[in-house]
Amino acid sequence: MTDDQALYPPQEPFATGLRARCPRCGEGRLFDGFLKLAPGCKACGLDFSFADSADGPAFFIVTAVGFIVAGAALLVEISYSPPIWVHVVLWGPLVL
Repeated sequence: MTDDQALYPPQEPFATGLRARCPRCGEGRLFDGFLKLAPGCKACGLDFSFADSADGPAFFIVTAVGFIVAGAALLVEISYSPPIWVHVVLWGPLVL
C-alpha cells in the first residue's frame, strides 16, 4: 500500500466528478471558474496539470448551445414558417 492510498482512501469517481471535487481527497475544488481547471487541490496539494482539459469544457458548452438554438430554429420554422431573413436576424447573433 502506498502512502497516498493510506492517507487518502479511494473516492467514488462519479460522485466526486459530479461534486467537482479533487479526485484524490474528495475535498478540494476542481475548478477555479466556470470552465477553468484549478492548478491544484488546496486540501491535499495534488497537482492537476496531469489532466489538461484543453478545449473539452468549451466543446460541451458550444454543443449544448448549438442544440438549443437549432431546436428553437426548427420549432419556429415548423410553427410560423417565416422567411429566411427572420431566421438570420433571430439566430445569427445567438450562434456568434
